[in-house]
Amino acid sequence: MIRVIIQLLPKGQRKRGIWVAFSVLLRAILDFAGVAALIPILLVVMKQNGGRGMMLALCGAVLLFVLLKNALVVFLARVQSRYQLEIYRDFSRRMFANYYHRGLLFLKEKSSVQLGHEVNYVCYMFCSGVLAPIFRMAGEVVLVLLMVSALIAWEPFAGFLLCASFLPLAGLYVGLVRKRLRRYGMEELEGRRKQSRTVVEAFRGYSELEIARAFHTSLASFEQGMEFIVRNRLRMEVYQLFPSFLPEVAIVGGLALLIGTGSGDLGLVSGVFAVAAFRLIPAVRAVLNSWVTLQNVSHTITVVKEGISDRPWQEMQSEMPFTFKHSIELHKLGFAFPDGHALFGGLNLNIHCGERIGIRGASGSGKSTLFNLMLGFFPPTSGEILIDGRKLTSANRSEWHKLVGYVPQEIFIIEGTLVDNIALGQSLVDRTKVVQVLQQVQLKEWADELPQGLDTPLGEYGSRLSGGQKQRIGIARALYKEAEVLFFDEATSALDNKTEQEINHALEILSLQHRELTLIVIAHRESSLAFCDRIFDLDSGKIYILKKNNEDDT
Repeated sequence: MIRVIIQLLPKGQRKRGIWVAFSVLLRAILDFAGVAALIPILLVVMKQNGGRGMMLALCGAVLLFVLLKNALVVFLARVQSRYQLEIYRDFSRRMFANYYHRGLLFLKEKSSVQLGHEVNYVCYMFCSGVLAPIFRMAGEVVLVLLMVSALIAWEPFAGFLLCASFLPLAGLYVGLVRKRLRRYGMEELEGRRKQSRTVVEAFRGYSELEIARAFHTSLASFEQGMEFIVRNRLRMEVYQLFPSFLPEVAIVGGLALLIGTGSGDLGLVSGVFAVAAFRLIPAVRAVLNSWVTLQNVSHTITVVKEGISDRPWQEMQSEMPFTFKHSIELHKLGFAFPDGHALFGGLNLNIHCGERIGIRGASGSGKSTLFNLMLGFFPPTSGEILIDGRKLTSANRSEWHKLVGYVPQEIFIIEGTLVDNIALGQSLVDRTKVVQVLQQVQLKEWADELPQGLDTPLGEYGSRLSGGQKQRIGIARALYKEAEVLFFDEATSALDNKTEQEINHALEILSLQHRELTLIVIAHRESSLAFCDRIFDLDSGKIYILKKNNEDDT
């Protein structure tokens, strides 16, 4: 396990880890010194050497040492905590970025709730439930070894009795509960994933659940999951209680053996034994509790390892910019999902710069998938896509994306202001330009009436917007970006006829005002494609010419 964790750490964190390990050792030595400092007081009191003044002076000196020692321990503990939290921040960020860059196919195959849970909760549990217990165990084990070694050196018989009383009980406990703890930890992780999914689905599907009067099913699922988590947690707590009393049993047993079989000054030996036990009990308890925690969350190591691992898809991004002056060519294009389900093959299409082309087809024919291929989100199974003769790949798609705008069926609205959503991802916003594009998509009057104008929050997922307003914001986003190619993916399918006509009219006006703008539109309704120059039927593979271009169509 330690070897796997070390391999996960970047080179810089491995080097820092050496210093953190040294701080763990230093903390253990300081804790040992703190216990050892009590021995002189015990010897003076038991042997009555010196007067009360000398004893009080010794107590004061020991107290000053303990205070300084604890201050240094607090500093070292902060060093360890900072290191653990930096690893959490780094791993969580890397996992988030890795999951995102694995592409659309990966994200469609996975649950967004599960991925969010792993990025946030699992990474945190890895640091708080794996790294922290390992550091804690290492420090306490070193402390126990120092104390037992010192006790053996001073009174071998007492030291061996201490080992004989602790080791069998600890070994028995570890052997009995190790596999159960790992299983309970994995079950709890899966249970919490299901709980998160139940809550998110219920909130997202509020209207449908309310109309169908079906919330009771979500609530029943939630209660069932909660019952499982509670029952699993109660089982866990039973096993976590054992480390609390095992050290006490061992100490009492050791004292009994010492009194029953020891010789010499039993009072002094028992006193030293008791002082050692005073620190050994919490140390052994901490070791066992940390081990319980480690076993319970050890499955997070596998999740983190898979989540932050480098993949072949992490290619060098091409820095050569795309130009689009002539055409987008789909040459013998084919695509099949990883499960083997094929959508189409041998598809040929040539889209001219400045053209308005519509794509239609039956549901499930692969229209949106074709867009994902043309945007570089999906890799073709066969054939290729050429932009002015240059092949589109996953390595250069970022350059292609600089030229395109995308208006999907569900417009992505961030929880921010109107200007934030139009200038999406831009750190410096040209507010004059924002007003201009709002005018172009016929949202200027609406924006002027908003309480805070361009700085009005749009609510979670654009909850304060109508469908038509969302679509216009999506178009305005593409215009603000000065996109040369606009992909429009059935964006009017969920709108009423009047709003659909308004959106289509706005698109037609845009295409007339910007003849260099290439429009590629997916739609079910013929009316949504009426302004196009050509329509490509994905089912038959035929092209229908609605308006003659200056270009020759074949």
